[in-house]
Amino acid sequence: MFGLFKKGPEAEDDGLDYDSVTVHYEGEVMSPDYIADTLSHPESDVQGYPYHMLVPHGLGKLTYKLHDDVLEQYEGNFEVGQYQGKGTLIDRHGEVHEGSFEENVFVKKA
Repeated sequence: MFGLFKKGPEAEDDGLDYDSVTVHYEGEVMSPDYIADTLSHPESDVQGYPYHMLVPHGLGKLTYKLHDDVLEQYEGNFEVGQYQGKGTLIDRHGEVHEGSFEENVFVKKA
């Protein structure tokens, strides 16, 4: 989210097997039915597999792992699935970003 899965012309080939990355989340969630009805994202309510599609919203902790290695971990406030408000992000290089986030972007130190 913060930078782990960003791709673009400037993206480097970092050698990671992104298909093997797992996501672990603990915290508050919101239903995609709410998102589809209130935020006009009808595609949010479509799912092609038999699992619930819940979106991080409120306080939570999200961790991206590759086998036993933590690639990225964010703990703090989420708004409709994005890092928003006060939180702490530790990237795969061990760099800590603590402070305020807006739409997944670190904006201000605590």
